[in-house]
Amino acid sequence: MLVANLQSGMAAESLLPKTYITIATGSVTGVYYPAGSSICKLINKGRTQHNIRCSIEATAGSVENIDNVRLGRNDLGISQADWQYFAHQGNPAFLPKTPYTNMRALFSLYSEPFNLVVRQDANINSVADLAEKRVNIGNPGSGDRATMNMIMNQFGWSKQSFSLTTEFTVASRAQALCDNQIDAFISILGNPNASIKEATTSCQAQLIPIAGPKIEQLVKTTPYYTPTVIPANLYPNNDQDINTFSVLSVVFSDSRMSDEVAYQITKSVFENFDTFKRLHPVFSKLQKQQMIHNGISVPLHPGAIRYYKEVGLM
Repeated sequence: MLVANLQSGMAAESLLPKTYITIATGSVTGVYYPAGSSICKLINKGRTQHNIRCSIEATAGSVENIDNVRLGRNDLGISQADWQYFAHQGNPAFLPKTPYTNMRALFSLYSEPFNLVVRQDANINSVADLAEKRVNIGNPGSGDRATMNMIMNQFGWSKQSFSLTTEFTVASRAQALCDNQIDAFISILGNPNASIKEATTSCQAQLIPIAGPKIEQLVKTTPYYTPTVIPANLYPNNDQDINTFSVLSVVFSDSRMSDEVAYQITKSVFENFDTFKRLHPVFSKLQKQQMIHNGISVPLHPGAIRYYKEVGLM
């Protein structure tokens, strides 16, 4: 937790009292976890200049991360832009259910496609084919589960629409698929990622397009979803482009984080941008200007704005 709150007017080069921050990430086999680790690595690299120490925490994902930051359990979090918007407006998926108006964005990261991974013998060729199948719908507190609930609403489905619903975490669902415990799992993760690679390598699982009128309507009426393509040959046994939709992931904090700490976090990433882009494949195509505009669905933190104006990005 933050041990110091400094006035925002403090000079950027001044040394903070020793300050500890934690980042709420996701499953250790997902992308949020290494994303948080990469951010911490760059923050800790400059600890002798700013005195901030950073560590990461594995979590269930987007929804839990928003709750954790709001309740003061973590200082930073990574979550999907759409769920930041819903939390900011007020949504029953979060605790408490009142609008989280103190959420502040620092910068967005990479695009997270909605991935549908199925067994070869499951006879699933579209989202509609999931009815009556054994489907892992995502673990509670995750963005996977929240988005799957929206898709279920589009199709008029409940849990009873499937022959079996499971809630395996990212770490265990690929094995569950290959062990024939489930027919399909959904995953909102940047590509490439370890769980899909495991499933496509170990049991020749396939990615299925997310398309059709109901999906088109969902994307059209939800401003934080955008059509995207998972490139062919990104995974074994998947030699065709896969049409789907995606949402951006965003690093955020609470407004109680001091402007100086938010400034130093943002600076740590943007001043080491080439290094950051090499820390994970999903970062390779990031562009600074896009990171401060695309996917930003809640107000930017004043400390981040200060840095962006200082270097001419705003």
